[in-house]
Amino acid sequence: MKTFNTKLVILLAAFSLLGVGCGESNSFQSNSDAVLPGNSGAVDSGAGVPVTPDSGGSVGSGTNQASFTPVSFTEFSNYVALHALNNPSNYKVTVNLASAGSNRFAGTVKISYSDAGNNYVATFTAGSGVNQKLYDLKDSGKMEAAYNYWYVLGGKTVFSGYFQDAYGAIVLVIDGSTNQGDGQGGGNVSGSIYYKNFAQSYATQSPYRNCWYIYDGPYDCRSSAVTGKASLYPTDNGYRKLGTFTGLSKVAAFGL
Repeated sequence: MKTFNTKLVILLAAFSLLGVGCGESNSFQSNSDAVLPGNSGAVDSGAGVPVTPDSGGSVGSGTNQASFTPVSFTEFSNYVALHALNNPSNYKVTVNLASAGSNRFAGTVKISYSDAGNNYVATFTAGSGVNQKLYDLKDSGKMEAAYNYWYVLGGKTVFSGYFQDAYGAIVLVIDGSTNQGDGQGGGNVSGSIYYKNFAQSYATQSPYRNCWYIYDGPYDCRSSAVTGKASLYPTDNGYRKLGTFTGLSKVAAFGL
């Protein structure tokens, strides 16, 4: 009887250890597969280590780059989201756009900064193609960059446009210029960037539509200000102002 009890205790202990081990494994797998919220200058490994820090050289240092001033440390921390900030500095915005036809502009907008010995860069994109025709999806054949263009508002030539990465969307707004008028001249421009991080979700975004062509759910980044152009600043649908920039060469940034 004593021998039976001893064996039973040993067997129960073994099952207990096995249960703990499986629980930890499942938990880790679930976390690694999750679609994390927020927008980061580098993809985070989950341990707080940036796995794709940029050296700075690929971000750009020409006239298509300008100094960027965040609204506040707190707002920039909310934008980064995936890892804590220490003492970030050297904020830059780099705009590399070109005409996609019909006065629409496609390309990339990069936001970069330095922190704790690392350089980070987030690249937001608007494609130069058109939406694929697939099943019953809306907006088939419409330009991906359909909402990215210069226009006149209140007697002033301005620009607004959508760009996105895997974690969220930004809106590039240009409301100041040293050479306003027809929207096609040279000179430097100034403006602001608004952001919206995607909500946490285990669902993945459709590869067939950018977020500004998604009408509901966690990946909907449509703003009436950007889509309708009746106003300039996107303060609806969860957008928040991230910061401002000045001294950006219009010719270099837009390829005009």
